[in-house]
Amino acid sequence: MKKFVLRILKFSIPALLFLLITFTYYRHSKTKVESKLTAFSEHPVLLMGDSQIQRLHGDSISQGAKNLASSGEHYYFTYQKLHTLTQNKNHRIDTLILGVSIHNFAPVYNRLFSLDFPEGEKSLKKYLYFIRMFDDSGFLTTFDKVLKPAILGIYSTPDFGGFYESTNSNPKKAIINKAFNMHFSIKQEEAKFSDSQRDYLYKIDRLCTDNNIALILVSTPYHFDYKKQIDRKYFDFFLESLKKLKHRRHLNFIEEDIADRFMSDANHLNKLGAKKYSGIIGKKLKAEKRDVLQQ
Repeated sequence: MKKFVLRILKFSIPALLFLLITFTYYRHSKTKVESKLTAFSEHPVLLMGDSQIQRLHGDSISQGAKNLASSGEHYYFTYQKLHTLTQNKNHRIDTLILGVSIHNFAPVYNRLFSLDFPEGEKSLKKYLYFIRMFDDSGFLTTFDKVLKPAILGIYSTPDFGGFYESTNSNPKKAIINKAFNMHFSIKQEEAKFSDSQRDYLYKIDRLCTDNNIALILVSTPYHFDYKKQIDRKYFDFFLESLKKLKHRRHLNFIEEDIADRFMSDANHLNKLGAKKYSGIIGKKLKAEKRDVLQQ
């Protein structure tokens, strides 16, 4: 019996020590991450969302604007980051420019919000420090699904997002088809649409209302060969979802024809496209602000 107890202690003590060190490291790092994120609340204009909005120049839209968008970001994580930013009662945020697009409600975003898929595990690892410890969203499910990606996330560099520039242009058909299949292919018994995306889009809207932040929705262009493959039901779901936000300004460039030289791939602007559309968005918003001041 004594040998058995000693054997148990031999394995359990190192494990408990590792968990204690890991938890201590997590609490210390989370404080630092939240402090760094909160510093961005000094910027009056923020850009948030996924990699499409990540391609826009903040300064071309509004002087001093900060881009916090990140590739493959589910609105749940956008909401978590914005919630932390607004906890600073002295925040100076008055405008949030949020990327919205048809693919944001496609099956891939179900996978980004589920630990049953590698995409969800990657999300947890990437955004762990932005998630509140006692989260009731349903994303953090059973302990066995959370443990591995959470530990990997604790010792990973958190992704604050930021502007990304691409010099690619004239995307080939294979690249366009790859993006379409990644976004719209359905695995296992997945739902066709991402209701969780819609739910957290509405939560972002309410959070903006509660904090007197003007929410502006921006949909950047799609390549024609990508757009023509999308089933019309996704266009309908997208537009239906935005009806509840009809009080919000929506700059929609999805239906706009765009030359290949402005596109990096199926759904991302390149350097030239970013310059063009950042300028267009900036001019539209400045003109609207002048109109409001003159009323």
